[in-house]
Amino acid sequence: MGFGRGARRRPVVALLLGILAGGILAGGISACGTAWADPTRFTILYAHSTTELEDVQGRGGIARLATLVRQERAAGGTVLVLHGGQALAPSVLSFYDQGAHVIDLLNGVGIDAMAALNREFHHGDDVLMTRAFEASFPMVVSNAVDRQTGKPLDGLEDRAMLNAGPVRVGVLAATPARTGEITRSPRTDFLPPGPVLARKAKDLRNAGADLVVALTGDSGGTHREVIASGAADIVLYQDRGRVVAVDYDGKTLNATVEPQAAWVLALDVTAETVTKGGATRTVWSSGVRAIDTATVPPDPALDAQAKAYRARLDSMLGMQVGRLDTAIDTRREAVRASENAFANTVADSLREAMEADVALINGGSFRGDRAYAAGTVWTRRDIQTEFPFHDTAVLIEVTGQQLREALEFGVSGIEQLQGRFPHLSNARVTVDASRPPGQRVVALTVGGKPVEPMARFRLATGSYLANGGDGYAMLSTAPRLVDDRDADFVSTILASRIARTGSFAPRLDGRLTVQR
Repeated sequence: MGFGRGARRRPVVALLLGILAGGILAGGISACGTAWADPTRFTILYAHSTTELEDVQGRGGIARLATLVRQERAAGGTVLVLHGGQALAPSVLSFYDQGAHVIDLLNGVGIDAMAALNREFHHGDDVLMTRAFEASFPMVVSNAVDRQTGKPLDGLEDRAMLNAGPVRVGVLAATPARTGEITRSPRTDFLPPGPVLARKAKDLRNAGADLVVALTGDSGGTHREVIASGAADIVLYQDRGRVVAVDYDGKTLNATVEPQAAWVLALDVTAETVTKGGATRTVWSSGVRAIDTATVPPDPALDAQAKAYRARLDSMLGMQVGRLDTAIDTRREAVRASENAFANTVADSLREAMEADVALINGGSFRGDRAYAAGTVWTRRDIQTEFPFHDTAVLIEVTGQQLREALEFGVSGIEQLQGRFPHLSNARVTVDASRPPGQRVVALTVGGKPVEPMARFRLATGSYLANGGDGYAMLSTAPRLVDDRDADFVSTILASRIARTGSFAPRLDGRLTVQR
């Protein structure tokens, strides 16, 4: 199944049929300054988001990825392994070691370059720089710079140049421009990815790159901006919920694959040089294989290493906390669009612990993404799975106007299931989602009383939101009554509340009504 240059865009379903049948052919032309013996063939392997120590239903995991890399290289020819990032968070063990074990395991895979995207910045830019120095491969982020120097952060690269035989492959990586809003990275400026990648791709080509590959994610539509920039010949990105998808518009090959290395994308590239009128250019094409790692055994050494990490984690997290007396749902759709029983319990626990008038947490805080049956016995592992972030309780003073502004902002992205979606304690809010963003909160009370603009409230929240995270800038200037250095993690507060009674029964009570 093949495409010529200028071919019409094909539907993803049709492309998938081509992939499973044995590959599609995509072609492009890049500037090149050096000719080589034609043709040259090499493979690009792509995986991303390898956060978990265990496989899922017999596929995925770093140990299987390592075996696949070894098998592909043993088959002969050059294999470039590109990791799309999103691996240092969130996970239960990363809560404790800030992703150090992930780098330790990935060092045994044979990676050629890895993207540093928003989840790599989750633990802060200082921690990311430490992880980058620990890595045996370059960690690349093209649109994040040191705020003082304007240069890449120490230990990181803004681009990489890899050799596939005589072919030089430039690698760029784009993190969302809003990474600064959703992470604690005070020394880093995050730039719009489209213009930055276009400029740096040009620099790579001037330096001799025959092919440019961009690694990115889908948060905030970043992948669409990168694709629209036309900077790269190949764009490899993450897109939640898609096992594998490939698209080609006559110029670039854009592809995504399922996370956790459950499936791995293999691009079998053929490149050759063409000289015409004294100018030399590179013509390339690519077959595409989607490899199901259920067929790949785990690498014994890395599997043993991962099991050692799991054993260490089990000893810390196996302790039982309490019984769940009602069923709950923490899946993305359940915590980012409507009132949620578990979110109510967390917000109530936070408000009570901080002796606040009202509490506010965001739906993006919950990362378990699962349904729990009544009768489930919760352990610390379950709590850390739901709250893998270092979010410390904070008590701030806000006006009624600030509270309303925060809620308006929180419900402004309901349609996109944004993580900013708010959950409350000791408050009732009615939202009309059919109205324009900024005008959706039609009723708001705290403690049963209507909220006046100049009224003042003690608001309990997490340090992430209190610092303006997820776009909650209106909270970042509020006076601190209890700082994050003087309080517990939100996860610890919840665990303590459950442990006191030995059980908990989250319920809906109508505190958040969304009209559509």
